[in-house]
Amino acid sequence: MEQLKIGIIEDDKGIRETLYNFLQNEPDVAFVLAADSVEQFIDMITSIEPNEKPNILLLDINLPGISGIEGIPKLKALMPDSDIIMNSVMQDSSSVFHSLQAGASGYIDKEFTLDKIKEAIVTLSKGGSPMTPAIARMIVEFFNPNKQFDEQLTDREKDIAHGIVDGLSYKLIADRHSISIDTVRKHIRKIYKKLQINSKGELIHKFHKGNF
Repeated sequence: MEQLKIGIIEDDKGIRETLYNFLQNEPDVAFVLAADSVEQFIDMITSIEPNEKPNILLLDINLPGISGIEGIPKLKALMPDSDIIMNSVMQDSSSVFHSLQAGASGYIDKEFTLDKIKEAIVTLSKGGSPMTPAIARMIVEFFNPNKQFDEQLTDREKDIAHGIVDGLSYKLIADRHSISIDTVRKHIRKIYKKLQINSKGELIHKFHKGNF
């Protein structure tokens, strides 16, 4: 396996320096370049020869200036042979799918230990697509045509979901079904978890796509 040449784009100084110091001392890592923004990283690699650019990039999403997701096409244009792993606290379906659609090859959680991050980097360098189990399951369920969302929800959860789509407040939904507002909230948390969503907007979008 060729030596790893790693780039890091992370605005949290503590995380960035910890990753840099750990990876720089790994025997199979040739070098590490670290920046606190997409713009800074682009400035760093613009004048570098193609064979001297990172072949693996750890990229955060919430960054000053250009976001990680917005930066993926710009970075891929400058490093077409490099693979990108998103390293983010954001685990919502929108962030995951937009990252992968933009060109990321992996998606891991910032809660990963340093050893797990190194393992993900090695997996990516060998042609794999490292992801947390929760994200991998989200993707499998998204592309599984035999598992429709309406099969995931109970009848009561469908009632609550349709109340949200109809624009009803939690109180009106509670009154409609003779249940408490707290019960409505509990059902909504379960609905969001089952459908891998985080907002009313995503729920309404799925409804209009005919997903339940």
